[in-house]
Amino acid sequence: IANGFIEHDTKYINAHTLCYINTRDVGFLLNPRASRTKVTWMKQEDGKVIINASDTKDVMEEYPVKVGHILASAHTFWNFEPLSPVGDIPQTAVTFTGRVDARGSIPEIAMNYNMKKFLSAVSDL
Repeated sequence: IANGFIEHDTKYINAHTLCYINTRDVGFLLNPRASRTKVTWMKQEDGKVIINASDTKDVMEEYPVKVGHILASAHTFWNFEPLSPVGDIPQTAVTFTGRVDARGSIPEIAMNYNMKKFLSAVSDL
């Protein structure tokens, strides 16, 4: 699995919610970091789309954290707001805020390396 993923799975709850289960190899001889995240989204009448992703224990029995892996914590919020098109090209303003606790002592070089990978994926969106 690419991008440092050791494993990942998705469990669909309903038309606006899913649980995302993943474990990542963060490199630098550190223990892998696991996450169990509930993602909920909605589209407002004005066309804005809001996505909230936060920790969940809803899937811990079905997807337990493996021995030696560390359960990280994160909460992210995305707001997509449609803008007027430029010519024929649709435009969207995106606001992203996030908090991540990778748990444990992580050297600065390892954190910078992993954040660059994360932010490059966000910029590709």
